[in-house]
Amino acid sequence: MKVRVRGIYATALSKILYDRGIELVDVTDVIAKRLGISELRGVPADVTIKSDDEDPSNILVIGFPESVRYVVKVLMEEIPYVVVNMPEVGLYATFKTSIVGIRDNECIIDTPYGQAPIVDVRECVNGAEVYATSIRVPLKKGERMVFSNKLRVVGYYAILSRGGKVTFSNFIKNKERISELVMLSSNYVRKGYSIHWRSNVDDANISEVINELEALMSKLEYIEKELRRSKPLEIVYEGERVALIILSSLSKEYLDSVRAKITPTTPYHHSLRSLDDNLKHLVDILDVIASKVDGVILRRCIREWIKNSLTEYEVGVRHVKPDGSVISLSSGKVINIIDDNGLCVNIERGIVGKGLYDGLGIPKEVGDKALTEVCEGRWWVIHRYLSSDGRVKGVYININTPPEIIPYNNVKYVDLGIDLLLKEGRVCKLVDTEEFRELLRNNSLRYDVLIEVLKTLNILLTSLCTVENKP
Repeated sequence: MKVRVRGIYATALSKILYDRGIELVDVTDVIAKRLGISELRGVPADVTIKSDDEDPSNILVIGFPESVRYVVKVLMEEIPYVVVNMPEVGLYATFKTSIVGIRDNECIIDTPYGQAPIVDVRECVNGAEVYATSIRVPLKKGERMVFSNKLRVVGYYAILSRGGKVTFSNFIKNKERISELVMLSSNYVRKGYSIHWRSNVDDANISEVINELEALMSKLEYIEKELRRSKPLEIVYEGERVALIILSSLSKEYLDSVRAKITPTTPYHHSLRSLDDNLKHLVDILDVIASKVDGVILRRCIREWIKNSLTEYEVGVRHVKPDGSVISLSSGKVINIIDDNGLCVNIERGIVGKGLYDGLGIPKEVGDKALTEVCEGRWWVIHRYLSSDGRVKGVYININTPPEIIPYNNVKYVDLGIDLLLKEGRVCKLVDTEEFRELLRNNSLRYDVLIEVLKTLNILLTSLCTVENKP
């Protein structure tokens, strides 16, 4: 198995994988020097690991199915307190199905994962048999599956389909190689094929590229034959798999410690890098300082900087769902900071809009406020909803990974799909338990996360929901 690693966690992840005996390819010169290994440029990867462009707190794992499963298993074993989202459907998964009809101007088909739109069909005829290949995989809430009637097969260097079109990955930089591929592609376009050239082809041996194209042509013909004799909705080709690994504050601290074994690394290194790419140069400076200054002193200085930044502007709270989607709560002002073996911040937010408080069923009223208590190292966040005269109307306790409290007024945590409600005159109530069970069924949580959730529930139920402590 060969793995390529990119992004802000590349050094730490490369160290983890290398120590587990996984071969690293297309290695950057910096990481090759740090690990004392060969760059192996031009060698194609079975799996690519990179930080998510939309949210650098997430790691994307993309590649051939068995290799992705193994790499995700290794990373889950090595990195503590992560949440993993691996959609049931992979890219270019292929099967036979029937058209359901037209809905919202889209042609809809049955799939093994529910009904979804299909593109590239000549006619959308209800009941017509079609072949489908997934071209968009939902990693986060709100994202949709989309399928194509144009079958695709995936190789190291190219994605091949029927047609007559040639496209290139944006990461192919060698202009001479692009010209060479244009000439090579013309022979296959005349035969009725479309080719999308992947980034691996940039430094590849051209004879290996030609051999793969011939193999992909044979593979496409084989899949087409298999589809004709397959059962409806039976997957005949898996394509690629995609996984999203969501890092908690504790995960990033662990990756800091891994990175520090091979190069000077400041406390909060990965938290700061995942906050804003503009902080890269600041983190580089702090890494240099880390090689000269005691880590405890440096951590204390950074914490002081964070505390000072929290009082300058309003603080935003980013509630990250287990699928990686983000809910941004309304901003508020910090009214209190306690620094006792970890920052504890109280944020006051004004309530806008009408309706009911989520889960509590209590009406929102003019003058209401929310008092949010967030503490480093604590597996929950408390939201107290207050009336205009200061009376507690209800309490919503979110169970989550220990929050990151970081500069430029960001509080961030990963929701774990189970919460506790307290309402005046009523017994405490657990909510969203089915979401938590779904995470367990999908093996999305490491065992250490499960243990912490159970410990947290025991603490909260004992301290808040006994008879003498009912609200």
